[in-house]
Amino acid sequence: MVAALPKISLHCHLIGSVAPATVADLARKHDVPLERSAEELYDHHSYADLGEFLRVLDVVGSLIRDADDFHRVTYESLTAGGADHGVLYREVHLSPPGHPGVAYRTILDGVLAGARDAETDTGVRARFLVGLCRERSGAAAVELVEQVVEHRVEEVLGIGLDYAEVDGPPGRFVEAYELAARHGLRRTAHSESGPPHHVEVLLDRLGCDRVDHGYHVVDDPAITRRCVEERVPFTCTPVSSDIGRYSGSGDGTHRRIAEMVDAGLLVTIDSDDPPMFGTDPTHDYRVLAHALGYRRDQLAAFTRNAVEACWLDGTDQAALLATVEERVAATPDAPAPEEAA
Repeated sequence: MVAALPKISLHCHLIGSVAPATVADLARKHDVPLERSAEELYDHHSYADLGEFLRVLDVVGSLIRDADDFHRVTYESLTAGGADHGVLYREVHLSPPGHPGVAYRTILDGVLAGARDAETDTGVRARFLVGLCRERSGAAAVELVEQVVEHRVEEVLGIGLDYAEVDGPPGRFVEAYELAARHGLRRTAHSESGPPHHVEVLLDRLGCDRVDHGYHVVDDPAITRRCVEERVPFTCTPVSSDIGRYSGSGDGTHRRIAEMVDAGLLVTIDSDDPPMFGTDPTHDYRVLAHALGYRRDQLAAFTRNAVEACWLDGTDQAALLATVEERVAATPDAPAPEEAA
């Protein structure tokens, strides 16, 4: 049942989507020795903290260097990492600062070509958002938004804010977000480690219309009520966030996501950095089915929420929702034996 459900992907990073075999190929191509094999590099049990994971992310990002590389990793993310799991549409998070020395235009040329080929071959659609690195200065963020504006294409819908929240509180990036707003770019930002007040900063000062992660919102009843009333979407990633001890204290209960759903928040589900955390879009849905007892209707609600939260225009959203409903109706409300275990 879980594998057959349609999925909409709003929280998946391109660098974090690179398969281990592709990491090895890119390292050979660019004659870069790896200290560990790609499989060992992706041993998520070795991520002692977010900093260690981000160091792995930086290694992989440094191997993606030319337009052909970006074409390949985008295509693989959208096909084997997306369409093969029922993903109909994905808003891919790009991280230009994670590719040192690579021109933004090179990134853009490669990912757009990869997305076109993936849609031709599988029907999966993709759009993009550009992530600002919160570990850099506010001025660097403004410069990156200026590049997005200078090389504006319709496939790039907005911006995000990622890397370690503790090293870059959201208030630092108001100027960059205001610039994005003036040019009609949509806005989101990671907020995974708190405090809850950061959610208000994202909404009121950065003008975000959705929040990536945001599990700590349920620690403040007033902010939770506001987000329920305003239907603020939260793009949750069960497996990676549980390993990172944001959504369930690393115990597999996914209690934070359960609390968010029970509070009436608009929750979507995705897989963040899938191969790096040993997951995929199907698996993230499956772990919630197993841990929280969610069946078809609740899992399908996550997909409907993601249609509402995505940055397509109203006409495209309506068409996407119609496809979702058609596929949900064709999916039996019972887990397959291997999914029930």
